[in-house]
Amino acid sequence: MTLSTANPEILGLTSRCLAYIVYTSGSTGRPKGVMVEHQGVVNYALSRIDEFGLGTNSRVLQFTSLSFDVSVMEIFTALYSGASLHLLDDHMRLDRQELWEYIERHAITQAALPPAILRECKNCMLLSTQLTLISAGEELPATLVRAIQRLVPNGCIINEYGLTEITIIATSWRCPRDFNGDIVPIGRPIPNKAIYVLDKNHQPVPMAAVGELYIGGVGIARGYLNRPELTANMFLPDPFSGKKDARMYKTGDLVRYLPDGNIIFLGRNDQVKIRSVTRSTRLALGGC
Repeated sequence: MTLSTANPEILGLTSRCLAYIVYTSGSTGRPKGVMVEHQGVVNYALSRIDEFGLGTNSRVLQFTSLSFDVSVMEIFTALYSGASLHLLDDHMRLDRQELWEYIERHAITQAALPPAILRECKNCMLLSTQLTLISAGEELPATLVRAIQRLVPNGCIINEYGLTEITIIATSWRCPRDFNGDIVPIGRPIPNKAIYVLDKNHQPVPMAAVGELYIGGVGIARGYLNRPELTANMFLPDPFSGKKDARMYKTGDLVRYLPDGNIIFLGRNDQVKIRSVTRSTRLALGGC
């Protein structure tokens, strides 16, 4: 029997259907189920494939647990680009030396490792591979950037910022080889994302002034599962978009623009110290 190679046509299936639900860790209360739609996942994956230059010769490391939405980046950027996806044994996630040797041995070209892991890799071997090293989930210190840059002389470091509610990543910054600054930016918006730095009245602040970060564009989650009041408080109408029913997400993070247009993260507006900006613990597949 010969099967069709065409995409199946399923009535009612659209890009606005639910892709998965991720439950946040509940750093500011009880865990919340974030409903993420297909269009956000596709936009994110395709933008990262372009940014990282992924193709059939690429090798993507899946370091992140499936419980976290960063694993969506690892899995789908590999699947969409035709790259190979390398699955780690659990013990390699605990042994930094062995992890680093695995990256070298298998010529990994893309790996997403949070700063907490990178701190423990500072004394590892120099890599000969052209590794794109993505840092996300915490603030990335400039001293750590310089230390890791020495270990990836043929690669690059990319710092990304995002939250579960906006589909993983909103901004990205590629570190220049001659970086010698004291502050690591979170960068500029990735394709089809909108970034707003607003005051308490939801008005844009002047250049270089501190404001709260709001995020709009493709990938804004549907909301919190069975939490309509919380959804209404955090997912607001986007007055800056020309699209009907457009929404923006209130991050609670304080930022400001640098003169070159990049954004730097300054902390939380509620003065609650939260190390991670990707606060997810459990992922479930969803339907429409």
